[in-house]
Amino acid sequence: MQQESPQTAEHTPSSRDSRQASPAVDEDDVSAKITRKSHRKSRAGCKNCKTRRIKCDETKPYCANCKRRQVQCIYLNSPYSTSHDPSPQQDTPQDPNLLPISEIELTHYWTTTTSYSLSTRPAGALSWQALTMTVGLSHPHLLHLIFAFTALHLASCRPSQRDSYTAKSNKHYDIALSLLTPALANLNPNNCDAVLLSVQLVCFIHWARGPLPGEYLAFANTNNNPDSSTAAKSEWLLMFRGIRTTLESLDRGSFQKTHEPATRAKGLPLPLSSLNEPTGYETQLSSLREHVEFISDPIDRDDNIKAVDILVEMYDNRYTGKDAEYHVVFGWLYRMSDSFLARLERKDAVPLVLFAHFVVLIWDLERFWYMKGWTWHVMGGIWGALGDEDRAWVKWCMASVGWIEP
Repeated sequence: MQQESPQTAEHTPSSRDSRQASPAVDEDDVSAKITRKSHRKSRAGCKNCKTRRIKCDETKPYCANCKRRQVQCIYLNSPYSTSHDPSPQQDTPQDPNLLPISEIELTHYWTTTTSYSLSTRPAGALSWQALTMTVGLSHPHLLHLIFAFTALHLASCRPSQRDSYTAKSNKHYDIALSLLTPALANLNPNNCDAVLLSVQLVCFIHWARGPLPGEYLAFANTNNNPDSSTAAKSEWLLMFRGIRTTLESLDRGSFQKTHEPATRAKGLPLPLSSLNEPTGYETQLSSLREHVEFISDPIDRDDNIKAVDILVEMYDNRYTGKDAEYHVVFGWLYRMSDSFLARLERKDAVPLVLFAHFVVLIWDLERFWYMKGWTWHVMGGIWGALGDEDRAWVKWCMASVGWIEP
């Protein structure tokens, strides 16, 4: 090792000598360093905000960002937590001997209340109540969707605890989707009933979360590029069409009849006094058929006429007491061709006008907690997507549901 030359040692003061020569300056430096350290960056944000690299307000049990995005908010234990973190006992693992009270509550409410809101028929309600839970015990994705849907029901019934129940719903929904995705990829006779029920519940959960800006069930206005030739996709329609995909991917004999919508038993007619029958729907639909036949492009005419004819069938089922199930009206969307639904997603005029007449049938469904607010929301989206000339053909629809243009 080379030794420092005497000349250098003599004429170059060491850092130690410098500190001794100017103690006042050193004290200020030390104080400044201590002050800077006391403003250490917090690392107690939630997992989602860390992943997205955005500022987290660290509100618990869910931060503002996760609440706005309606996703599960997860806080990880961190050795760098600040003094604002919760007390240690909050991060202590729960006693394994404690009962899962939250899941017990959701199971009880599903069995006694929520399942009965899914059908107007006692037999249909009992099917959702017991058979669905039985299938769910063997297929956890269905069980978690039951919990997610029930938590949203509790959130609507108990406004003071809405945020807590919504967070529980989001947690179970995220878990369910992670389990349902591989099941869909491996659809077979052993899991098809559970998958079919899960896909149906996903649609119900989407309704129960309430209307979202730009989402109108069968079309959307969420495309960030207005000049794009690609139509914005409706998340709900994608999930709803998953029901048909599930049914068509296997032979019908693979499904139990209690779980297959197309083979569901019919019940007693609905009392007409309980229905909001639109005035003169027969005359309106007859005029609509003539209009559609006249203005449709030749390539789309048969598809459009078929859509009107099925609408007439759905109106007759509802208002002449032929079918006791409110949700049967969604058979209209279920039976539409892929090309018709693609034109609806593109917001072509004729499919939009026909969709507005379908929305009138949803009006009666607003008696169910999970459908509240959807009729006016969707009607407003249709009105905004139509031109002035075509809007004349949805005036009857607007009057039937009591929606007034803005």
